Amino acid sequence: MPSFPLNKFKTELKLASNRLQFLQAKQQSLSAKARRDIALLLENGKLASAEIRVESIIRDDLHIEAMEIVELFCELLHARAAIIDQSTELDKGLCEAVHSVIYASSRIQAKELPHIRDILGIKFGKELVKNALVNADELVNAKLLKKLSLDPPAPKLVRLYLKEIAAAYSVDWMPQNGDDDGGGSPSFGFKEPANAATPPEASPAINSDANEADAAKSKDAADQEESSDAGIDQLSPPPTHKALARSTSPVAAKPVPVAATSTPASIKAASSNPQAEPPGKGVPTLEELRRRFDALGEL
Repeated sequence: MPSFPLNKFKTELKLASNRLQFLQAKQQSLSAKARRDIALLLENGKLASAEIRVESIIRDDLHIEAMEIVELFCELLHARAAIIDQSTELDKGLCEAVHSVIYASSRIQAKELPHIRDILGIKFGKELVKNALVNADELVNAKLLKKLSLDPPAPKLVRLYLKEIAAAYSVDWMPQNGDDDGGGSPSFGFKEPANAATPPEASPAINSDANEADAAKSKDAADQEESSDAGIDQLSPPPTHKALARSTSPVAAKPVPVAATSTPASIKAASSNPQAEPPGKGVPTLEELRRRFDALGEL
């Protein structure tokens, strides 16, 4: 039995980890470009083409995740290479890592993985390699099996991818109503504008909410009107009947000021000095009035 090439094994594991990282970065770059193309298809309304191409993106994303898992297993085997070299049988703690790397060697395009598979075959036998390639012993990592599966993606997953791509590139697109339940064949459509008319078959819950909102708005408007009227009444109280009559009477008018005229000097002198007029002229005195009454009594 040939000896186990420890140094070559560790070198191949290290190269495999680096290559897997490079392949992940390359695949992510291509996936980003494909997402932009799908966003343009959604914007132009080509939904069938977008649905087909998004399935390819889903498979690429799963393939990238599978490469991440295999990379971790390669690092684990590199760290425990000395244990593998000294052991005669496969350690139970390394069964999953060994079977998973051998299983992925025929499904991931990294040229170092077949070399690692051959070295493991030298150490543990070709029968183990044969069983691991088809997962006969069911020791391959469950997540890796799912990521490398050839089954088509579920319709719900396709819709979620399309929705996320549309949101990432600001495309006004949403699945039609009833497409988010995951049942039936996928059906897509553009989102209705915000100012679209409400369909007559709107749900009762929506109608009740709208009626409550209208009632609340009407109540608020009435309260504002009452408060404004009350404020006006406080600022300017209503006029009384007398004031209304005085303000509305056509006779009521503001007195016109009499123009100032010059008074003659003689009148001014008479008014300023009433004693200048003789007693017999002008207004009779009290004694004269008594004499007149006495004379009338004698008659």
